[in-house]
Amino acid sequence: SMAPLATEIRKQGHNVKIVDYTRGITDYQRFFPQTECVIFYGSLYIAKQILSWDLSWTPGIIGTIEHYHCTAYYPHLKPWLLNAGGYILPLSELSSSVVENPKSLLNLEDSKRFFIRPNSPLKPFAGSLYSPREVTDLDSFMKRHYLEDPNILVVVAPEQSIEAEWRVIIAQGQILCASQYRQIEKPYYQSGMPEIVRQVAEAVAQQQWQPDPIWVLDLCCSGNLAYVVEINFLSCSALYKCDLSLVVREASEAAWKQWVKKQQGI
Repeated sequence: SMAPLATEIRKQGHNVKIVDYTRGITDYQRFFPQTECVIFYGSLYIAKQILSWDLSWTPGIIGTIEHYHCTAYYPHLKPWLLNAGGYILPLSELSSSVVENPKSLLNLEDSKRFFIRPNSPLKPFAGSLYSPREVTDLDSFMKRHYLEDPNILVVVAPEQSIEAEWRVIIAQGQILCASQYRQIEKPYYQSGMPEIVRQVAEAVAQQQWQPDPIWVLDLCCSGNLAYVVEINFLSCSALYKCDLSLVVREASEAAWKQWVKKQQGI
């Protein structure tokens, strides 16, 4: 699946190294000198390793990680958020609150499930729907997701139906390209997006607040309206049917500018 992206990277005159990390522990530090302008692209699993090693590649990971926590960007994108009616609280507190009264927590009358996702963009577990019983058994929940800290922050929101989802790449406050990736809970890939989704994407892209020079915006349609699902950093985001030539060009330019500033001590 990396072949088209690697081809485009080489086409634009850059070097690329593809790694099959399933073959065991890899010494990524050998691939390029520490002082090089290097972009990592791949799984969150490997991104976490690279961040923990504190490699001095610039930029390394394209994404200012702290900007992608829900607590960081929800206040800026609240008018368009699908989960604007939810809460952010420690997992242990969520569990105890659901034990006491699950309906009062989210002011729900009929819903039997909650949507729960981690606050962290490094996603220690995947966002999904859970029954109150699953949430009240905190030990079981943590073991199921290999969690160690019962007080990690999570987002909890009412269950909502989603008809379709799109991924939009934002660069320099403008929409760069877009791709649909889901239709009625099943994978579905095609370039572009409908006008109702584009309007929300443009409103978000034109905000003064931007997490990075290039970043990823996920949107959906629910009840014939468009909403923001989440934002992600480019290094660990699938590109689906987005225009790879545009993504490589803009990502390379953003990385080069950051590298030059570092060399100049800015």
